[in-house]
Amino acid sequence: MLRLTRRSTLAALVALASAAASAVAVMPGTARAADPVKLEIGYIPILAASPLFIVDGQGWAKEAGIQLKLTRFESGPHAIQAMAAGQIDLLYAGVAPVLVARTKGADISVIANSAVEEMVVAARGPFAKAVGANPTAESFRKFAADTGRKPKIGTQPPGSVPDTVLKHWLFKVVKVDPADVELVPMGIEKTQQALLAGALDAATIREPTVTVTQQMDPNVALLATGAQMFPDQPGTVVAARAEVLKKSPEAIKALVKAHIRAVDMIAKDPAASAKLVNNYLGKGLMEPATLEAAFKGPGSKFVADPHKVVPAVEAMMAFTKEIGSASETIPVAEAFDFSFYDAVAK
Repeated sequence: MLRLTRRSTLAALVALASAAASAVAVMPGTARAADPVKLEIGYIPILAASPLFIVDGQGWAKEAGIQLKLTRFESGPHAIQAMAAGQIDLLYAGVAPVLVARTKGADISVIANSAVEEMVVAARGPFAKAVGANPTAESFRKFAADTGRKPKIGTQPPGSVPDTVLKHWLFKVVKVDPADVELVPMGIEKTQQALLAGALDAATIREPTVTVTQQMDPNVALLATGAQMFPDQPGTVVAARAEVLKKSPEAIKALVKAHIRAVDMIAKDPAASAKLVNNYLGKGLMEPATLEAAFKGPGSKFVADPHKVVPAVEAMMAFTKEIGSASETIPVAEAFDFSFYDAVAK
């Protein structure tokens, strides 16, 4: 008869537990509940990406079992290319490149909104004085006649929100002849530098660049606000690849819930929000007070609800086709997946 000592019994139990753990480890498709969901999120270095920085800085994603990796891009079209290639999972960027990518077959959906009416047109130097507070097509022509050159306006690549709303303001609102202006596409940081250096006469910029440039040069003038450029101007959204939405729906819900919480924090406590965001945008080069001022500026309007931006997005989509940025249009609602926002919004 087999007799088990206490020592042999414990050894047998340990061996069984180890075998069970090994079996779970090698079982295909099995993950431990404690394993975090890893999400790589791309962003454009603008104030409208602040909810992402707050979610990460406050540790709300980590609390929800999500491990974030943040990747910086200089323009929406470049970020969308990376997303379509599967290099990033989610993206905080302008809605225009997301829609253009959809028309080209990219399976990407908007799951939340971040900000609206972000873009402004800022000018300095002789051009700012020439066009004044109420720019007209005639003031553009006169500047060219007086200086012997077209005014140079910096913006981001074709298909981006800055490029789209600038063209809408120039050609639809002010009715400038395209032959009377030179548009110069470049990255966000280079636009600010070029404007302050005098290499540009004007530029489409967003916060915190608006506040920073005006602090560096009080003579920088705003020629148009976001609402004047494009009524209810759609701006930065949160987009995600369909594959990620299907694979990690609960993590995406938790992230959207944290995003809404961050938008609320910006409205209720801009000072605390500025201190957090400064770690991502300022990097020691900007004071939190500057970001706090940016949160209160004309280019700062945070809206998390994706339902509220659909009409303006439809208008923008139609305009992108008109100017050739998109070869075709799609029903805008098809580019939005409201289910994640609706599941967590209160």
